[in-house]
Amino acid sequence: MSANISLIGNLGKEPETKITDNGTFIANFSIASNTFKNTPDGRVEKTDWFRVTAFGKQAETIARYVRKGHRLYVQGRLTFNPWLDRNDSPQSGAEIVLQEFQFLTGKQEDGGGVDAAAMPPPTDMPTEVQQAAAY
Repeated sequence: MSANISLIGNLGKEPETKITDNGTFIANFSIASNTFKNTPDGRVEKTDWFRVTAFGKQAETIARYVRKGHRLYVQGRLTFNPWLDRNDSPQSGAEIVLQEFQFLTGKQEDGGGVDAAAMPPPTDMPTEVQQAAAY
């Protein structure tokens, strides 16, 4: 049984990429998603960070077109990965294994980045993502 998650957020830094020994392209990135809560003191914003891993052609597309600050819709399988910290204490972190994504960023104000409306979608992406990228 797996849990799926969908969210919209902005990349906190450039995607990190690598290629495995068997040639699989991997892109790792963090995405920040904001939520708001009304309190007696006013509206409070909370930022949650999510680690996302993409594989194959999706990873190549992310690496090619997505930059720090870009806004994405991501949908994937939520996993929890255990590790030991430097004091050998067990830790666990959530990670999203990317299944689908959509570009939500238009042309960046600083002149950098991608114009999602003008960018042709890669032909090997799922149809629904190609359609979203064509907006």
